[in-house]
Amino acid sequence: MISALRNTIAFPAFNTTAADGTSSTGVPAAEPPVGAAEPSGPRTLPQNSRAMGQDEFLKMLVAQLKNQDPLNPMDGKDMAAQLAQFSTVEQLIQMNKTLEAQAGQDDKVADAISKLEETQNARADELAQLVEGQMAMATVGKTGVTVGNTTFVDREGQGTLVVDTGVRTGPAKVTITDSKGTVVGSAFVTVDKAGQQSFELGSLFTEPKLPAGKYSYKFEVATDGGQYQTVKTYTAGRITGMKYENGNPILIIGDSLTLPMSQLTQIRG
Repeated sequence: MISALRNTIAFPAFNTTAADGTSSTGVPAAEPPVGAAEPSGPRTLPQNSRAMGQDEFLKMLVAQLKNQDPLNPMDGKDMAAQLAQFSTVEQLIQMNKTLEAQAGQDDKVADAISKLEETQNARADELAQLVEGQMAMATVGKTGVTVGNTTFVDREGQGTLVVDTGVRTGPAKVTITDSKGTVVGSAFVTVDKAGQQSFELGSLFTEPKLPAGKYSYKFEVATDGGQYQTVKTYTAGRITGMKYENGNPILIIGDSLTLPMSQLTQIRG
């Protein structure tokens, strides 16, 4: 006891170090322990990269059975309950794997269906263009009719007027103008039936014949009072050729009018 007391006095618990670095007892003061530097940034806790699976669950159950009190073993109901939990966990794990595999297969099937649809649409467009091109080619040499009031006269002075007089019949007047709006011819005809009908320029303008070219025309039918009223007209002309623009067939009517076949209202032989 006396020896312990002396050691306590020789090395007191509190440091009484003087300004020159020596203690009050004359013994040089010990340097304080230096630990690891504090981290400057926030600490990141380690992540558990793997959730508890069936192996871990089984190990825990076996460890529990090994370390149970032999004088007070696990109740049979508790044992059955834990085994049921183990079976449930295993089934859930298998179900999760199955769903993940099925999801991957679904993505592949959806991607394959999308590519198949794109291919089919492209083939359908190519087939439609091919069929339309064949149909357009078959119209060359025939008379195409569309909305408008243009007519084309060939070298023999032949051309076609297509009009719709509605319910009107009786005397009618045809006026032909050139590209400058100058009247180059007029003729009188008799409309003996209602509705849409056509007239041949070669029979209306015999002497002199109209020069070859593109013209505008007006068709008027006389009313009961003798006044002429304009009726609906159509652009008509011989289809002289066909060409492709951006993959689509374009018909050539006369020598200057071009239009897609879909804009034709009629094709006459």
